[in-house]
Amino acid sequence: MSSSRDAKHVDEPKADLAPPDIIGVLDPVPGGEENLLRKDAWLVPLRIEFELWSDSAPESDKADTLQLFWKGEKIDEKVLPGPVQAADLWLNVPSLKLEEGVHALHYEVIPWNTPTPRECVPVNVTIDKTPPILAADNKLVFPSEVLPPNKLTAHYLELNGDEVKADLPGYTTPRPWDRITWYWGSSPGDLNRGGIIELDDNNYADPVVLTVPSQFIQDRGNGLRYVSYRVQDRAGNWSQYSLAVELDVDATPIPRVLPWPRVENASGTGEQQTLGPLNFLSGAVVEIPDTAVIYPGEKVWVQWSDPGSVGEYRTDREISAGSRRYQIPMSSIAAYIGKTLPLSYSVIDHKDDELPSVKRRLNIQTVSSSEFPIVQCQGLSGGDLSLRNVPETGAVLTLAKWVLMTTDQWIMINMTGTGASGAVEFSAVRRRQVTEQEVSYGVGQRGDVTVSRTFLSSLRRPGPLTGKVYVSFDGGVTWPPLAVPNFPILNLRLVD
Repeated sequence: MSSSRDAKHVDEPKADLAPPDIIGVLDPVPGGEENLLRKDAWLVPLRIEFELWSDSAPESDKADTLQLFWKGEKIDEKVLPGPVQAADLWLNVPSLKLEEGVHALHYEVIPWNTPTPRECVPVNVTIDKTPPILAADNKLVFPSEVLPPNKLTAHYLELNGDEVKADLPGYTTPRPWDRITWYWGSSPGDLNRGGIIELDDNNYADPVVLTVPSQFIQDRGNGLRYVSYRVQDRAGNWSQYSLAVELDVDATPIPRVLPWPRVENASGTGEQQTLGPLNFLSGAVVEIPDTAVIYPGEKVWVQWSDPGSVGEYRTDREISAGSRRYQIPMSSIAAYIGKTLPLSYSVIDHKDDELPSVKRRLNIQTVSSSEFPIVQCQGLSGGDLSLRNVPETGAVLTLAKWVLMTTDQWIMINMTGTGASGAVEFSAVRRRQVTEQEVSYGVGQRGDVTVSRTFLSSLRRPGPLTGKVYVSFDGGVTWPPLAVPNFPILNLRLVD
């Protein structure tokens, strides 16, 4: 190691300085070269930055000397009068020194107050200017069933896991984090990128295999295709392009005809059918048409609406074997009142692939509020509710069970009257889920839904009192507007 000390400096340097910050090197990765310079970074001086050391020169009449060493040779130096500024803490390695290889770098500081230099622990800087070198015979090696006669068919892909593999000839010299970019073009020289294979510190020495899925091949179409590649190392150096392999691609599978299903007794024969939910109180029957191509032994799933949505239903159970008819429960119809949902089925083939049908759209009509019960208030006399007859626990409200009622639904009941400054509202039932007991017996049958006597006392008397019931059929996701409840409105008069 070369030193900045002159003959009178006899003490060894103290290795107590922070490591230098080398500008332009790549972040460390497992198995990667130490402080690897990016491609072309060696064309300009390499900037080295430093942290300010302890006990630096405090005043302008005192100075520290900063020295940079490259392969043991001092190549740059600064005299830094105090107080030392952070903006001055850098030196350069000249571009002429940036040769290929691994080079030791360190820096020293000759303090203002002692002749004994301080230094950092040396670090290595790696410069890689040489691109990967491909093999002389660098064409990708496809399986013997494909080459010759250079024919890639749908039948081959079906028999080989819906993919084709090709071996990549070895090149000089594979390293961790090399990237192989491969191309799938429609003419010689067409470099239409197909994908990238990145090596890591565990597999870089293993043979490289290119795997091309059938879906990719089919998406790129049939006809003559030209497959090639090139390699880029971690520094960014590119190899030459490989020679292209010509493939005659005929990878389009025989189409599977899976037309949309239909719902029995629904109206409409086009893409959309309409269901009046009151006509399906026992559920609906979905039928798969005879024209659907389904082979013996294949499994069929019917999908009612989008997976994960409230009321969605998925079944593979036919009503009777071979009938292609499937039962959908009433609850899955009620959840979509006033909405449009997708209906489809899928076939599981011998490879366990799921083949979806064309989707049908089902419009579930709304139900008139007159079809639902009206909320009842105990203690009425001729449409009047007398405050003096309301118990301290409040006026009890009840609501009979309704058609298409399920525990997927949520309910809200509000009572509105006129206070001193205008309309005021009381929430008798805040938004919540309908319970199983309520599905059987209705809401409030235990006397647990009431209008507070305190609230009633605050209203003008005589004056109007209305009860509004709102039901969300899809688990509280959507609600009718507050001004337009979807159940009949109760209109009362509150009197003393």
